[in-house]
Amino acid sequence: MAKKLKGKQWYEILAPDFFKNKVIGETLAGDPKTLEGRKIGVTLSSLTNDLSKYYMKIYFKINKLTENKAYTEFDSFECMKDYIIRMIKHRIERLDTVQDLETKDKIKIRVKCVIVVNRRVSQKIRKSISKFVKTEIEKEISSTELDRLLKKIINDDIKNKIIKKASKIYPIRYFEIRKIQKLHK
Repeated sequence: MAKKLKGKQWYEILAPDFFKNKVIGETLAGDPKTLEGRKIGVTLSSLTNDLSKYYMKIYFKINKLTENKAYTEFDSFECMKDYIIRMIKHRIERLDTVQDLETKDKIKIRVKCVIVVNRRVSQKIRKSISKFVKTEIEKEISSTELDRLLKKIINDDIKNKIIKKASKIYPIRYFEIRKIQKLHK
């Protein structure tokens, strides 16, 4: 910790309980109220020490302050754009889905997915793949609390399940939940 600077104080920023309140940074503030609502972005690999998740960035929002600690809650996560761009190559079809859903614990979220198939496909196949993915995502999210949902996404449980099932309709090259955003009132 550094010294105080003219009436300002250092605050440790802690990840939510789901990430075992790991310190994700520190910030300087004169008035602690200015910290509330501030968003902080961290790569998932630095939170979980899993280097294979380098492409996911998770955002937290400061919601509570005690002494010199700033506690956060989940706000959103997204795959970095360069990772998505590398998935899309020449003569490959990209399908995107966007849904506003509610988790089992009544938290409203917007889910954006990207599906990549090996070659150009007909409109009928595009629609059936998109419909299937939307249905599966809706089932998963409506039956799961937000913390468990994040765990399933981090462990690639949902991703692997959808690739396996959707490949029966048409072979899926890649599938990724590219963004989840908590919808605030």
